[in-house]
Formats: sequence, C-alpha cells, structure tokens
Amino acid sequence: MIRYLAIFGASVVVIGVVVGYQFTRTSEAQRNTSVRYEYAVINGSYVPYPSDGASSVSGGVNICFLQAVGCQNEEIRTEVNFNKFIQDERLENSNAVKRLAQERAFQTSFSRAIAKLGSEGWEMVEAPEIEFDLYFTNQQGIQTVKEGAKTQRQHVWFKRER
Repeated sequence: MIRYLAIFGASVVVIGVVVGYQFTRTSEAQRNTSVRYEYAVINGSYVPYPSDGASSVSGGVNICFLQAVGCQNEEIRTEVNFNKFIQDERLENSNAVKRLAQERAFQTSFSRAIAKLGSEGWEMVEAPEIEFDLYFTNQQGIQTVKEGAKTQRQHVWFKRER
C-alpha cells in the first residue's frame, strides 16, 4: 500500500511539473507578444540662438520623444568658444574656420544627444549618415581638417522597451 502511495505521489509531482512547465511557457509567449516600444528621433541640427558676439558659436539638435499627442521635445545645445577653438586646433581666424567651429558645435550636440539616449537605454534603430570633421596633423606638422559631409543631416531613430 505504501508503495502504491509513493508511486501515486511521484506521479502527481511529475504531472504537476509538466503542467506547470506548460503554463509557464504559455505565459512567456504571451509576454513576448505584448512587448511595447517607445520611439525617439534626433531630427536635425540648427543654430538654437544667436551667439554672444564673435567670441562663441552655438549649435543644437532636437530630440523628439514620440507620443500619442505629438512630440515631447528636448533641445541639446553646445556652445564653442571661437578663440579657444582657433587656439586648440591651431587654425587662423577666418570665415571658413568660423564655419568649422559652428560644425563642431553641431557635432558635439549630436554626440551628446546620442550618448544621452544610449545611457537611458535607447537603442539606435538606423545608423545615421553623419560624417564628422576629422582634425589631424599632416606630415609637415601642420594641423589639418578633413571636413565631414555638410549636407542636411539624416534623422536618427531610436527605440526602447517600455
């Protein structure tokens, strides 16, 4: 009799484990189909405000957090001290160099926005077609700039699970 109770008890435990496993698998599958995402986009660069004289230039990007009622916008701005830029990069003061400083402000704003979203768990959905300026010293020891693409910047899309 004890042997039959032991076999019966073991059978109940095995059936319980099998049934529990089946229910667990179903609930995991249901959870996977209910995954929801939220989306954000960095949508271009612009000059956010006029610079304070000739001593600095500014650039910014906008992060749009998409919501049912529209965008929740967040601006990421960067200001570059023009005189320090000229000194650090060992360039001469000219309108072309001022445009390079402006581009540095845009590039830094893009970098900061991408880093911010990444640190908050956002995943980049599509690689951007952003080509940053490259500063290097050439063979003659002179600081040189290989300018990045100055065409309109592509929107950079991100997503994350809610």
